[in-house]
Amino acid sequence: MNWDAIGAIGEIVGAAAVVISLFYLGMQIRVQNRETRLAAMHEISTAFREAYSVFNGSEIADIFVRGNADFQSLTDAEKVRLFAMINPLLKVLEEAFWQHKQGRLDEELWYPMTRMFSFFLSAGTFQQVWKQRRSHYNDSFQEFVEGLEQTKYEIK
Repeated sequence: MNWDAIGAIGEIVGAAAVVISLFYLGMQIRVQNRETRLAAMHEISTAFREAYSVFNGSEIADIFVRGNADFQSLTDAEKVRLFAMINPLLKVLEEAFWQHKQGRLDEELWYPMTRMFSFFLSAGTFQQVWKQRRSHYNDSFQEFVEGLEQTKYEIK
C-alpha cells in the first residue's frame, strides 16, 4: 500500500468521524431542547402553585370573595393585599406567555393554561387589578390578556 492510499483512507475515516459527531450532536441538541421545554413547564407550574397558594388562607379567600361582590367596599389595606396576591399570578401568566412565544411551552399545555387564566381574569378582583396595573406589563402581553375569551367566574 502506498502513502496516497493510506492518506485517502485517513481522510475517509476522518470524514466519517465528523459525520458521526454531527449526528451525535444533533441528537444531544434535540434531547436538550426537550429537557428545556419540560423544565420551563415545571417552573411555570411551580410558580403558579406558589402564587395560588396564598388563597388557601381563610382571611385572603374572604377578601377575594368580598372583593368580587363589591371591590369598593374593601378597605385600602385589603385592596393592597389583593394586589399583592393577584400580581404574582399575573406574572406567572406573563412568564408562560413569553415561554410559549419562544416555543418552550407546548400547545397542549398552553391552551388549558389560557382557559384557566381566562377564568381567573373574569373575576371582579382580577379585573380591578388588571385595570389598575396593566401598564406594568409588556404591550404584547396586554394585547394577549385583553384578547382572551371572557368567561363567567363563579364558584358552585
